[in-house]
Amino acid sequence: MYDRKKKLKEFLTSEEYEVVVKSAAHFSDMPLPIWHLELTEKCLSELSNFDLIRCIRQDVFTNLATYEIIERIDENNTPFYADIDSIELMDKLSSVNAEILSTHKDKLNKIIKNIMEKKLIDTADVWMFDEQKETYCGYVDQIKRKIQ
Repeated sequence: MYDRKKKLKEFLTSEEYEVVVKSAAHFSDMPLPIWHLELTEKCLSELSNFDLIRCIRQDVFTNLATYEIIERIDENNTPFYADIDSIELMDKLSSVNAEILSTHKDKLNKIIKNIMEKKLIDTADVWMFDEQKETYCGYVDQIKRKIQ
């Protein structure tokens, strides 16, 4: 769907990119505009999990970040590929609006089916407490409701 090797600035119009550059120049003492500018020089595949989480949190490149999270989960055949970030990745994914999530409905259904059939949440005992499992299940349910 998206070219994961393309720099994020290539997904912006020249006007949008100019706004990002001006914002970073004007607010050069603030980390968020600088991060946003630095982000535009990265490819989707180069973004850290923290960058993806932050994109959704800041409502920056939300479509692209959602796509990349889903691709990484799908590639690794588990939503727990990211160790400690797994819960927050699913939290942020569940917070994305239904319209964006629905564009990835097939892959999300595949991921949810994988979670349920392999009982992946139950096998996360090593690093996930019961309360975290319930929270995680809640995120999965939110995603399911949004894509139905």
